Amino acid sequence: MILPRKDEEGNYYISYSQVTSWKKSPRSYMREYFFGEDDTKAFLKPYGEFGTKLGESLEHNDFSGWTDKEVEFLKTIPRFDEFEREIKLQMSGYYIKGYIDTNTLAYKEEDGIKKELVKVIADYKTGEIEKRISDYESDNYIQIPIYAAGVEAQTGSLPEEAYVYLVQRDGNAFAKEELTLGDRFVTIPKVINRDIVDKAVSECDRVAKEISKHYQVYLKLNEVLL
Repeated sequence: MILPRKDEEGNYYISYSQVTSWKKSPRSYMREYFFGEDDTKAFLKPYGEFGTKLGESLEHNDFSGWTDKEVEFLKTIPRFDEFEREIKLQMSGYYIKGYIDTNTLAYKEEDGIKKELVKVIADYKTGEIEKRISDYESDNYIQIPIYAAGVEAQTGSLPEEAYVYLVQRDGNAFAKEELTLGDRFVTIPKVINRDIVDKAVSECDRVAKEISKHYQVYLKLNEVLL
């Protein structure tokens, strides 16, 4: 297994965003991750920055940069005990890396040892609710199950509950409109069980192997050309 990204220790990894990028457009993925072109997603930058601003505001309880009305609304969005929990799900020859937006914690004792449990995980998304809600309700949305698998690897147990909080975002950056915060969000419960989690992990593994196969061809062609 050879992948385009390594960590500081030289271990190959893949992220959920890479998986979705490949499934959406292998050509765009290769331009970004094989060839190192950094402008492939420039058109999406305003959306990413908006989502980051919202997530950081919720995480740090810092609502500077929002209007009083927006702050009042943002404080109604659920926030749990922990933010940006890193998961590293070890696979064969690589790992799946991700960060859980927010989660609740609990503890139990086993043989006198205090053990941490993650009871609820949640992901924040922004977008037009009517257009995007079906995406996150779909069984094809596997980010949450992947994170659940990562939690199980860390704690020995799957989370009991999982949610996507889809926050209304108005404006169209493609039309050079300013992106603004709406005034509502929807809670999308996601079922977490053994079958769903295993299928999600299997799908990520399939994509990772597909990427690796193409990447190895790319590396060999580069050797010949050089």
